[in-house]
Amino acid sequence: MGMRIGGVNVHFSGELDDGFERAFNGVFARRYLPDVEESSGEPHVVVERFKGDEFRVFSAVYDHMGRDEYKIESRVPSAYGNEAPIFFILQASARAAARAGRMFITDSVGVMASNGKAVLFVGYPHTGKSTMSVLAMARGLPVLSTENTVVEVRDGKLYIVGGTEVLVYDPRVEGIYGIEVPYDEQTRSGYRITDLRKDAGRKRLLERGVEIDMIVLLHAAFNCMEASFSTIKGRKVRKTLWYFSTALMKGLDYYEPSPLHVPVSEEIGRNLRLFLETASENYSGRMFEAFGNHKAVFDRVFEMELAQRE
Repeated sequence: MGMRIGGVNVHFSGELDDGFERAFNGVFARRYLPDVEESSGEPHVVVERFKGDEFRVFSAVYDHMGRDEYKIESRVPSAYGNEAPIFFILQASARAAARAGRMFITDSVGVMASNGKAVLFVGYPHTGKSTMSVLAMARGLPVLSTENTVVEVRDGKLYIVGGTEVLVYDPRVEGIYGIEVPYDEQTRSGYRITDLRKDAGRKRLLERGVEIDMIVLLHAAFNCMEASFSTIKGRKVRKTLWYFSTALMKGLDYYEPSPLHVPVSEEIGRNLRLFLETASENYSGRMFEAFGNHKAVFDRVFEMELAQRE
């Protein structure tokens, strides 16, 4: 039995009697790996694992009979102790997904607006993405992805078709903005964890895909006032989304001892160009850079969504 990660079938073999494979279904792994579930389908990625004290990839073969094959040495993945295998699998899955036309968008959250379409928030670490998710939950809006978002092109539009389902957030957001949302557990540093895996409605939305109506590049913080927006157009759309759509595949989500340098095949290149051209042609004027207070940015975004619907 293998695993399906963001639509990619990953098959593990080798020395697995210590729970190595099961660890990828844990809460910490699912914080970064989108839509983890069991799968018996034909593999897109094959990983042969050998037990060892350190993590290393000592063999990588790409596009062999339609799949990527790796040999690795590693301990069992764990939070704070051995995180490298999780980010390695994320990188391997991102490459395989890109080959099939699905882009893993890093540092992103997807929220469904009341018009039935989605807002995709992207931003570098600590710029307010998790807070946007908490504000959406408090308002009763479905959160489609919490850290990494799976996007594909359909008929000249971008659709969210998958995403991570574990939200980790700073509990200060509740006191600062006067809201309260349910959570399942806490990290050792006191951050709260909400697991969306049991949300059947979210799963149905992702199965059919949710069209992205707006993209927002975030620069938000608690100590800011109000909100300021600027429109992103043309080449800057492509340039901005190039980073967020290739970062995981290129290993910019760092892991020890160092991420792989994976090749970008012609097929992946074509799919990336289609994604970026679609974004540039159809989202110029609907992609914004937002600065300011989290709640002010959030309210402004969804006021804009409501105005577009009317």
